[in-house]
Amino acid sequence: MNSVLLIGYERFIAGVQSQVRGLDSLNVVTATSITRAFALLESLMPEVIIVQATLLTERSVTKTFHQSKVAYIVVVDVGPPTALSPAKRLAEETLDKTASALESGADAYLWLPYTDGIPTEDEAYFPLGYRAGSLSGEGSSRQEPQAREQTHSQTKAPLALEKNQCRLIQAHIQLGLRSAQRYRDLSRINDWLSAVALIDALTQLNNRRAFDLELPNQIQLARTKGTALSLMVLDIDHFKSVNDRFGHLVGDDMLKQLANRLLTNMRFYDTPFRYGGEEFVVILANTELTEGLGIANRIRETIAQEPFELTHPVNEVKRLDMTLSVGITQLHSDDDSQGRSFVGRADHNLLAAKAAGRNQVVGE
Repeated sequence: MNSVLLIGYERFIAGVQSQVRGLDSLNVVTATSITRAFALLESLMPEVIIVQATLLTERSVTKTFHQSKVAYIVVVDVGPPTALSPAKRLAEETLDKTASALESGADAYLWLPYTDGIPTEDEAYFPLGYRAGSLSGEGSSRQEPQAREQTHSQTKAPLALEKNQCRLIQAHIQLGLRSAQRYRDLSRINDWLSAVALIDALTQLNNRRAFDLELPNQIQLARTKGTALSLMVLDIDHFKSVNDRFGHLVGDDMLKQLANRLLTNMRFYDTPFRYGGEEFVVILANTELTEGLGIANRIRETIAQEPFELTHPVNEVKRLDMTLSVGITQLHSDDDSQGRSFVGRADHNLLAAKAAGRNQVVGE
């Protein structure tokens, strides 16, 4: 359910709740002080905040709500004009107050001049002559918030709002809810795009970009916990000849099957990535080199012993043998935090495995 947080004095809250239609379909939570509002914000995460201007720190949204805000914040000032002025002067004063509020970080500002003769909070708490509704507060002689709340508790009558004022608040609530929905939709799209950007489209394994992001995290975690970390680089032997002889569709089929076999033959906490072309890397968390060599040899033997079935046979060839060359290494204390030397050493071992005749594991 969408949530609205009302922050203001009791009369203000009672007036908004009783006269603004549609609030009964929302989760409305109230707070009579900014301190109380802060206690509610993290757990409530409201889509809309309606706050009485007199409670803001220096009448500023930015100074009051320091954390990054997602909620749509409507600042409402209730009070008389500075003076009984003609319509043009009143319009100018409204524009000035609105501009100042938006500059202070509000998404919307409403100044609701009272006309019902009921004293406003500003009149109740500030001396005669205070410029009610002034965002700057210059010339004011304010009491502390606690004193104001104690004085206000004696005034129970809800603040009376006119029909158009209620309609205006309602419109801003709807605008805030639509804004929150757009934000949620955009967040879901961004999450999806981020996930897609980290997945290899062919094999559905994590891709090179995902590896470059994950390896520094794994290095930091291993060093923080004092655990071992190993890295395995695998390359399909003579893969170019498969593409040249049977075509890239067969090559793609073999890459997909290899990815499935890697997932099947690994521990659940090992993370394989398609590094590029026919090369794959696997981060082996909490794994020393000796154990990693055993894992690498088991995978190499499994791949070599079981030919790959071609989804679409070519020239009556239905099965192909495949072997892997593997380079593996363990994280050293002098490796850089991004893992460049770590990867470079594993890649050097891979080249050594190929130079030694392929279908081998080299580690150090």
